[in-house]
Amino acid sequence: MQIDIPRISGQPLQVDLNHGDRLFIVGANGAGKSALLHRFVSSFPNVRRISAHRQTWLYSGAINLTPQNRKQIFQQIKASEIQDEARWKDQFAGEKQMAALFDLVAHDNATTRSTYFNFSKVVSLGDNEVLKFASEFTKKSNLLFEKLNELLALGTFTVSLENSKGEEIFAKHKKNGARFSIAQMSDGERNAVLLAAEVLTVEPSTILLIDEPERHLHRAINEPFLSALFKMRKDCIFIVSTHETTLPAIDSEARTLILRSCKWVGNKANTWDAELLQANTDLPEDLKRAILGARKKILFVEGTNNSLDQQIYNALFPDTLIVSKGSCGGVEKAVKGLQDTHTIHNTDVFGLIDRDNRNEQEIKELFKKNIFALDVCSVEALYYCLDTIKVVAHQQAEFQGFNADEIIKEVQEEALNALKESNLAERMVARRCTRQVHNKVLSKLPDWKWIKDNQVLNTKIDIISLYNTELEYFKKLVGENKLDELFGRYPIRESSVFNKIAEVLRFQNRKHYEQAVITQIIKNDKLAQTLKNHIHPLSEALETKPVPPTVS
Repeated sequence: MQIDIPRISGQPLQVDLNHGDRLFIVGANGAGKSALLHRFVSSFPNVRRISAHRQTWLYSGAINLTPQNRKQIFQQIKASEIQDEARWKDQFAGEKQMAALFDLVAHDNATTRSTYFNFSKVVSLGDNEVLKFASEFTKKSNLLFEKLNELLALGTFTVSLENSKGEEIFAKHKKNGARFSIAQMSDGERNAVLLAAEVLTVEPSTILLIDEPERHLHRAINEPFLSALFKMRKDCIFIVSTHETTLPAIDSEARTLILRSCKWVGNKANTWDAELLQANTDLPEDLKRAILGARKKILFVEGTNNSLDQQIYNALFPDTLIVSKGSCGGVEKAVKGLQDTHTIHNTDVFGLIDRDNRNEQEIKELFKKNIFALDVCSVEALYYCLDTIKVVAHQQAEFQGFNADEIIKEVQEEALNALKESNLAERMVARRCTRQVHNKVLSKLPDWKWIKDNQVLNTKIDIISLYNTELEYFKKLVGENKLDELFGRYPIRESSVFNKIAEVLRFQNRKHYEQAVITQIIKNDKLAQTLKNHIHPLSEALETKPVPPTVS
């Protein structure tokens, strides 16, 4: 399929889209995003639009529609969507929700009936055929409620949905098993359910237009939720309009359409200032600043858009734009670049990098530039500090019915045992010493005056003494059970320790544990504040005392 976007410059922009493709549309307020989506609705018959002004509340979880009602509603919605006022007004907001929930229930009821019919045919063939059928059905189950609950789990929600005899949909707390109407779910939970229900129930080859999926969903939840939703509907095309400049980065294969402005004839936009970025292309900084609007703070961090740094700082500082710049050098360049143009964009810019054994003088010089050095070796120290482990352990204990204090004790014991693995201490210490040796070498480099008067540089660094002293300190920390200091001082992520911690806490892997940490930060203000205290100078600057940029 090809979409043509009329451009102000005169030459139309042609975008080819096939099944499974994702196209993100970004632009500042007033750039014409919603107007372009409305144009798509009017241009293609197989379109489903999920508007930005969608209704997220429900009267109840009861399914009161009949198939005939559902058909009539669908026809009314299709007719209303092409009207001009559909850009800002949804005449059938409640009906859309009920239709999506009806489709969800109807699909699973039909699937179940088909399953029973096929099952009845194999019963007479013997136990082996029955078992084979049951096994294949389990593997290939197409029940949408199962997919929806899988999405909710990936979005780290603590509820699941149940189809009660096709008459009403109930939510169920994973923690205590309590059932309640889906109308009583939180705003974010309902938004996720309704968005997923619409996407899961459309026909194959549908063009899904999703306007501002970030509404009502925290960024740390929205990104994995959408990624999973895209994977479940590879038979459709997704066009997603968003103000979140980091959202296109969740999908390395997606393209990004930049809208800078549009021109109107009467009450219709007819041309756009549009540019198409291919996959794996970052958004221009000028566009990012325009989209930010009132968001006046940017924090540049190390890592990638899907890294642990990005996720945890998004959760800790939701009102700050978090931008990953790869290396510490990338962070420093980005901070300086925006500071040099501060009078243009009026945005407070900060950087955060790992300490990496930097000395105090280096830390002070970076601070002058609004760059903060994390007071630990790497960001994993925040995910796996004892404060975090205790909160996650108590949450797991509630869900799975074990004793949290006993598990916390076991975590510490198993982590210490893993730290005693053969050659681990030597490897960690050698990595720690690398930066120290590097600093000592740099400190002995001569300046030009010395070079002018001398021809030979003799210098000596006692690496053996440095290494042995650090090795003794590592063993001392292990002996004193000081896990936080060990995780903060050494590159433990290169060992199996974090995997062992996740295993003891009964997570499938460390990735699932780390996602649980993000969920707890969002839900647990006390934990969030505790972790902010670990990076206190930065959190203070971001939340209470913005630091004026220093232009060098």
